[in-house]
Amino acid sequence: MRGNPFKTLRIDVVFFFGFALIVTILVSVVVGLSYINGSREIAENTSYYQQKLLIELHKKLNTALEDIEQSSNTAAQNFIELYEDLPDASQYDRVRGQSSIRSQLNNYVYSMPLLHSIHVYSDLTPTYNVQEYVQFLPLGQLERETWYEDLRNSDYAWLSERKIKTNKGDTSVISFARKAYNRFNRSSAVIVFNVPVPSFQSLIATEDGRSTLALLDATGKLITSTGETAFFVQNEAEIRTQLESRVNGAKKTGDEFLVWSSSLDSQWSLVEITSWEQITAGSLKQTQVILLLGIGAIVLILLLAVFLSRLLVKPIGLLLKAMSNFSLSRRTPLPTDYNNEFGRLFQGYEKLIDRIEELYASLRQQYEHQRAAEIKALQMMINPHFLYNSLDQVNWMAIEASQPEISKMLSHLGQFFRLSLSGGGSLVPLTEELAHIDNYVQFQKIRWEDRLEYSYRIPEEALALYVPKIILQPFVENAFIHGFHGKRQASLILSASIQNERLKIVIMDDGRRLRADWKERRSAKGGYGLSNVQERITALFGGAYGFKLENSPAGGTQAVIDLPVLNTPTVQRGNPYVEGSHH
Repeated sequence: MRGNPFKTLRIDVVFFFGFALIVTILVSVVVGLSYINGSREIAENTSYYQQKLLIELHKKLNTALEDIEQSSNTAAQNFIELYEDLPDASQYDRVRGQSSIRSQLNNYVYSMPLLHSIHVYSDLTPTYNVQEYVQFLPLGQLERETWYEDLRNSDYAWLSERKIKTNKGDTSVISFARKAYNRFNRSSAVIVFNVPVPSFQSLIATEDGRSTLALLDATGKLITSTGETAFFVQNEAEIRTQLESRVNGAKKTGDEFLVWSSSLDSQWSLVEITSWEQITAGSLKQTQVILLLGIGAIVLILLLAVFLSRLLVKPIGLLLKAMSNFSLSRRTPLPTDYNNEFGRLFQGYEKLIDRIEELYASLRQQYEHQRAAEIKALQMMINPHFLYNSLDQVNWMAIEASQPEISKMLSHLGQFFRLSLSGGGSLVPLTEELAHIDNYVQFQKIRWEDRLEYSYRIPEEALALYVPKIILQPFVENAFIHGFHGKRQASLILSASIQNERLKIVIMDDGRRLRADWKERRSAKGGYGLSNVQERITALFGGAYGFKLENSPAGGTQAVIDLPVLNTPTVQRGNPYVEGSHH
């Protein structure tokens, strides 16, 4: 995965693409909001004006359809008055009565421009002549009609589009069917008023004729529609749900914008569908113009970004060139006419070069001093050898004088000094530090004899770890000098453990306990030697490590030393020494 581009890419590249990204996002947001707000405003305005149009169409539709419904009611009553006397009449009277009914119904057809024909389902003699406007059909055929279910549980119903036979062939009509009841309140006939679909659709057509309108009855059934009807058929359930929830409203469904209007005093609902693409065509064109302007702005801003990035990168390039060509014998000059941040950066670089030259001169001087110190140190190496040789001579004299205790003490003392004065780094294995302590304790054992008990409790994994050199000796020495002073018996326990990536060393004695003011008393436990230990630990590992003195459970004092776990003699967490104005 690529890292931070501000750290890995060139500044001019980051500058250019950063500008491009920000400007592109801003233009995209502006264009998107413009299109969304424009489309919403257009949709609201379209919905408002279409609602007003549908209300006007409602009024026009109700007037025409109520005329048909009322005429059918009058026709049904007149039909019953003529029909009730026919069953008991002679054949001649029946023919004359049926002719009177036809003549009367023809008057409705002639007087109503919308009406195409009338079908009568009854027990009268069936006659179907395509040249006639009134047709008599057998009552038994009624239940075989596909639309009969709409009328079965109702006195009247509007029927969806269907085809009937006429002198011009099959003609699509929309019908209004009404049952005719006799004096016994039984349905004896059904009268169907047929309206041609074009005439019916003219009632809901708009002036421009471009809208797609649908007419639904109170049950949500589609009666007729203008334009494409597939959408109404596919979304009939959703349209019905919308009509039931609100009388008037609008909703976007896919690429169609749906507007509907229902009247509380009628059974009709008008639904108009407009293509969303057509509605938002103006907003889309406006958005395209804004987008073109935005692209032009992006190009101009990116050209400006290239120009500014070059101005910014040029001084940085000069500085990089000067740094890459740096040499003590030759310096690359930098411009002096910059008064901004780059000017201060150039001045700072010049000061840094001057300081580096001073440091090189100082290093040369230090090198000469170091050579002189090494020669002096070689001369002083004779002193430890003189001490070791002198101790050996005194040791032989003690042996010749039959003083084995003094000989052992001198032997341990010599080994103690060899370990203390030996060369090497600041860190030694814990085993070497324990050997150094053991020589000192053995030295004290000769004096204390059986009155001194000591033990080491060090786990195997801790023996190979590295600790600061001579870190334990001041604590052990303090135990003998201060803790066991004036006592006949003494006990010393040195233990170690590894906890949470830390090496914990505990030196516990049964000597004197700490006084309350031991920190203020320089001669008490924790004097100059222990202060030196704390300073060494802080210098090597930082302030998170160190030691603390406290009263031990054995009745004396214990020192708890906290060190990092080091598997190599390299300090990785110390405070590096750097040169500054104060050091």
